Amino acid sequence: MIAFDHILALILALPAAAAWWLWFRRGHGRVVRAVALAALVLAAAGPHVDFGRGGSDVVVVVDRSASMGEALQRQDEALRAIGEQRRGHDRLAVVAFGERALVVQAPQETGVPRLADAIAGDSGSELADGLEAGWSVLPAGRSGRVVVLSDGEFTGLEPRMAGARFALARVPIDVLPEVRSTAADAAIMDVELPTALRLGESFIGAARLLSDRDERRPWRIMRLHARGGGAEDKLVASGVAELSSLRPTIVTFADRPPAAGVAQYRVELDERDDRQPLNNRARAVLRVTGGERVLVLGGDGTPGNIATALSAAGMTVVCRAEGPVSLAELVGVSCLVLEQVPADRLGVRGLEAIAQWVEHLGGGLLMTGGRRSFGAGGYHKSAVERVLPVTMELRDEHRKLSVAMAITLDRSGSMGVTVPGGRTKMDLADEGAVAAIDLLGPTDQVAIHAVDSAPHIIVPLSPVVDKSAMKQKALGIHSEGGGIFVYQALLAAGNELVHATAGSRHILLFADANDAEEPGDYKNLLADYVKAGITVSVIGMGTDRDVDAEFLKNVAARGNGRISFAEAPEDIPRLFAQETLLVARTAWVGEPVRIQSKPPLSAELGAGLDTAISPWPTIPGYNLTYARDRASVLALCPGDPQAPALASWHIGGGRSIAACFNLDDPTSPELLAWRGYSRVVSGAVRWCAGADSDAPGALTAIRSGRTVVARLDLDPAHRERWPQSPPEVVLAEDGAIGAPRRQAMDQVDHGRWEAVFRLDDERVVIPSAVVDHVALIGPALCLPYSPEAAPRYGQTSGSAVLSELARDTSGAVRHDLVGVYDNPPSDGQATMLAPFLVAIALALLVLEVAVRRLRLGWPRLPRFAMPRWPRRGLARTPPASPPPPATAQAPRPAEATPSAPEAPPVADRKGLHDALEQLKKRRR
Repeated sequence: MIAFDHILALILALPAAAAWWLWFRRGHGRVVRAVALAALVLAAAGPHVDFGRGGSDVVVVVDRSASMGEALQRQDEALRAIGEQRRGHDRLAVVAFGERALVVQAPQETGVPRLADAIAGDSGSELADGLEAGWSVLPAGRSGRVVVLSDGEFTGLEPRMAGARFALARVPIDVLPEVRSTAADAAIMDVELPTALRLGESFIGAARLLSDRDERRPWRIMRLHARGGGAEDKLVASGVAELSSLRPTIVTFADRPPAAGVAQYRVELDERDDRQPLNNRARAVLRVTGGERVLVLGGDGTPGNIATALSAAGMTVVCRAEGPVSLAELVGVSCLVLEQVPADRLGVRGLEAIAQWVEHLGGGLLMTGGRRSFGAGGYHKSAVERVLPVTMELRDEHRKLSVAMAITLDRSGSMGVTVPGGRTKMDLADEGAVAAIDLLGPTDQVAIHAVDSAPHIIVPLSPVVDKSAMKQKALGIHSEGGGIFVYQALLAAGNELVHATAGSRHILLFADANDAEEPGDYKNLLADYVKAGITVSVIGMGTDRDVDAEFLKNVAARGNGRISFAEAPEDIPRLFAQETLLVARTAWVGEPVRIQSKPPLSAELGAGLDTAISPWPTIPGYNLTYARDRASVLALCPGDPQAPALASWHIGGGRSIAACFNLDDPTSPELLAWRGYSRVVSGAVRWCAGADSDAPGALTAIRSGRTVVARLDLDPAHRERWPQSPPEVVLAEDGAIGAPRRQAMDQVDHGRWEAVFRLDDERVVIPSAVVDHVALIGPALCLPYSPEAAPRYGQTSGSAVLSELARDTSGAVRHDLVGVYDNPPSDGQATMLAPFLVAIALALLVLEVAVRRLRLGWPRLPRFAMPRWPRRGLARTPPASPPPPATAQAPRPAEATPSAPEAPPVADRKGLHDALEQLKKRRR
């Protein structure tokens, strides 16, 4: 709708029209001058167009922190109740906050998001950040209201500071508080343990208790099992504490940890009739160092030939079944042996824990090969590949068949949820498609579809020649809302592949395991695909326990493909790479070869080892990998293609060796009976475990509340090993995904460096610093409980904080959600048209000058003579013939003389004058 700020200015059209008539209506360009004058008159009236007029916006800011308790289960119902009240052009936006704030849904007239998809972290309550995120989604020109669902017990900045912006903009903030009880709040303030301990030593610890009332509460202290709580937790001490109001009470306990690693303790204070039960349980950790201990991970945990060889070499060996592994478990061993463990069995957090332990905590890794390891085991694009001396990419010279792959990506509403790190699930799915493109070559073909209720072709099936253009298109896919119609996705992907001539044709479907809709007649469709030689694999976003997980499993089974689930969104790119590798090539070369040793073998694993154990045995197959530039190839598989059999390297403060063949293959008796078997296995493990010898200094850390001071003291006797540039302290976090936090240290004295950092949650953190390729490890640290559960003795209650926020912004303290859209209708956002009209007028004036100077004009159509019919009853008389011209008397022949030349005509002076006058007029 167009409106005018100064409508009376349109009266200027009258003098403008008169001026045009008097001075500008003649000659070329008169129409252009008229339009330019009209544009200037309209610009003077101040026209504008209003967008988004009518309706209002409601932004719901939802507290997803752990302190909300059972109220978390009611929040989805509250969102649906608000969404059902929308009418006309009303819109709903949702922001979730915990440790961080996430925009779950931008303002929309339809749809309500699922809060379970919003991973905001429950170890904090950043209400101020939530309000800032809510402000960011409120567009100009729209009336709005903010509704806060919280208990008001915030962490971080004061929320009233963020609320000031809403008050200035006259946007009210309504609050629906989760009211706390008025019972006593007893809390565990802190737990004190030694910084480090050697295996076999005892210690005495202490816990500090506090309450805001005089009372008696039972307490107990448990030592947790290394792999988590459960039946193996052990009671260390217990008793009843006499608590005085706001006076700390100290309880002590003693223990001897039974194993090396990170010993974890939990102090429990009876939480009955407690206002904040989250601070009645506190955790503390203690790093216990051991000797030469090796963890062998694989199979069902039964000791095999590798474990037997290591035990015979005098090492302490711990065997465990394949499964997730934690940083707390790894710091208690000197070397980890992965014996044919697929990456999926470790999980994305286990993969990250191994990588951080090797690179930053000086761990040693020996990875053995087989049909379930390296590329065949899904390690390409994983965190563990980063610390291995070999890579597992796809190289064209080793390809057997070309591939035609159709990638179908779910772009439904659930894919728009932001995950830790600031990216959305859709962004990670896009990166997965990019990982697949990177692994394919010019002989392959790829198609990419984005699917919601219908398929959308992003990249039609085409050769993988211009990878950069394809990747740009894939990275441009965004979540569009709705669900994914699986049948339509499979049908469109199959249509792309049905006429492809590649040796392998494959569909890769990425879908939400909680929201895969419209299966249609997928069974018959997949049966037709199998007959045509087209296979189908599925990557499900979620777990195998989700609502539609069984359906997705059935799709993969009927399509003769594989099913993988990305429980952590960060694992999506690795799963795409794994699937592409399995389709595009055989990562396991199944041809017998005799291993050949290389000169670095003796230097790395022991002098004279290469000759003492020769000849090497013949093995039935090997993993196809490629040595890194800095890696040392100790032995070679001389097959077709050639690949390293043993490779080693240093990475950060740790070491790793890749044995790219099955070291414990029951079908290879020649290998197991080989005289050099034990020497190679034990030599590789000892080399990996030797990274922490001859340390050039020590790293300590002291925690005070959430602040930690790390101090690095360098050994004066090894000045030649001191770093030339400021060292970094690296914080390896148990359960973290992605690159660890790093912080540069400041020099406080000669040979002494310090760094200060802050703990954000209750995860275990182990600081380390690498000096001269040796990892110096500090003590294990953690907060006793979530920062938002810290006692609030003497502070303003959460309900009062919310009430002040509502009062400052002219909002209301609500007891229900009725009438949240009772807001003034939006005026809309005005777009002024005057600048555009002035620009048009100026352009027209330039055009008018060109028309006038160059005498341009509209092309004239030729005029055709129309026949004239005679009128009835009238005779047309022919025109009279002109009289013959008079002729002069001819001279006589005898007197004939040459005739004089005829004189030129004299120009008409009046006609020339008129022509000049016309030319002058035209130039005006």
